Amino acid sequence: MTEVHTLPGRWESATEIVRRFKAKEQSAVEVVTDAFKRIDQLNTRYGAVTFADREGVLESARGLDRKLATDQKLGPLAGIPTLMKDLYGFRPGWPTTLGGFPAARHDIAPADLWSRYPLQVTRNDGLLLGQTNSSTFGFCGATDNAIFGPSRNPFNPSRNSGGSSGGSAVAVATGMVPVAGASDAGGSIRIPAAWTNTVGFQPSAGRVPSTPRPALFHLGPHLYEGPVARTVEDAILVMNALQGFDPHDPYSTPSAPFPADLLDRGIGGLRIGLSLDFGGFPVNPRVREAILNAVSAFEELGATVEPVALNLIFSHQEHTEMWLRSMGLLMLADLENFAARGIQLASHDLPEHVHFWTEKAKLMSARDVSHDRVMRTSILDGILDVQEKYDLIVGPTVVDLPVLNQVDGKTVGPDVVDGVKIDPLIGWCPTYLTNFSGSPSISVPAGLVDGLPVGLLIVGRKYEDASVFAAAAAFEQARPWMQNYSLVE
Repeated sequence: MTEVHTLPGRWESATEIVRRFKAKEQSAVEVVTDAFKRIDQLNTRYGAVTFADREGVLESARGLDRKLATDQKLGPLAGIPTLMKDLYGFRPGWPTTLGGFPAARHDIAPADLWSRYPLQVTRNDGLLLGQTNSSTFGFCGATDNAIFGPSRNPFNPSRNSGGSSGGSAVAVATGMVPVAGASDAGGSIRIPAAWTNTVGFQPSAGRVPSTPRPALFHLGPHLYEGPVARTVEDAILVMNALQGFDPHDPYSTPSAPFPADLLDRGIGGLRIGLSLDFGGFPVNPRVREAILNAVSAFEELGATVEPVALNLIFSHQEHTEMWLRSMGLLMLADLENFAARGIQLASHDLPEHVHFWTEKAKLMSARDVSHDRVMRTSILDGILDVQEKYDLIVGPTVVDLPVLNQVDGKTVGPDVVDGVKIDPLIGWCPTYLTNFSGSPSISVPAGLVDGLPVGLLIVGRKYEDASVFAAAAAFEQARPWMQNYSLVE
């Protein structure tokens, strides 16, 4: 066991930190100081944190300590150290590099621009330390970019963390912070959770409001904000702070807080559909074996688990390319915003895959867009057909093991899985299906293969997020994963 494992409070849960802070067993300043000790000791090795607001958060911590001392009401996140993702994550005055995009190296969020995660953390007395690494524009299931390089896997730093919220997942998995903010347009919360032995929750569309401007209505997949945590309980704690109605988001829905009894509700009597390929994804046989072993826990807990076929009309490759085109449209809007600000970008200024798919987006006709809407509808219908008979759908979060990092900022995922050629950007990530359907899902640790984490994806019916959490909590009790952190290098 290396020296870093002796740092104080390294594996303390967010829930426990709140309890200790409110009981005056540890001050907010001490919590922040300890977190920065861990970041300073670990970040060079793992590439998780891209920006730290040391003076700002220490001032916030001192104010929170005064608030406690004077018996003022405290928020539910009081005293929790956390980080936010540097990709479409905005806090006034902080950098906003869009995932290490060189043209945005010096961009700063304006005074009135807040994303949901930093806003709610601040409102609820959490302590926001800084920002975490991402892939550029979030356009890849791995985390790497030209400015900050890769986020390295805590279980083997030669391998990638997954992405695009890789920095957040690594910060949580290495004990820098107990929870971190993430965002998800194709699996970016859940993919790195799968590869780092952490919990990544993607809520139903509309549960966490999103209010981007100037273009709120877009043709891309559902975009989500959510937490990465080490425990299901901590993920619920953060989600209760994030969710809520906002009229500035036309898709926003009123949501009641998740009740505490979710942790012990169990899954006895539920019908669970097991899809190993999610309608056509090739799967590494070792990952398939790990998932089959993991889902046996649900049967032990009293649920019925049956294989199901996700009958999708179009092929896996067609779905993948549809996601890439959809994201190309979103990225094209970002590039046009740069042009409007007088920043003209040449093709060599962009990652090659970003240039390729934004050029594709420029050529899309109305007929192309309409056809993609048909494909998206077919994904929703395929999921709904299974959900008419089954309470939950489970399977692999991603279909292969963590890839090796590259040295040029160009790490991507696998391009062949089980002998089948796939797109290395997202073709190995069944997660993007729920970005088209709006269904809630969570990735929980399903065990280790050759010392590397595998994630189990649990998908629920829309707005039945509580059932997803209950199943994840039951699985956590049956197959606890905290001991795996002793293997973090």
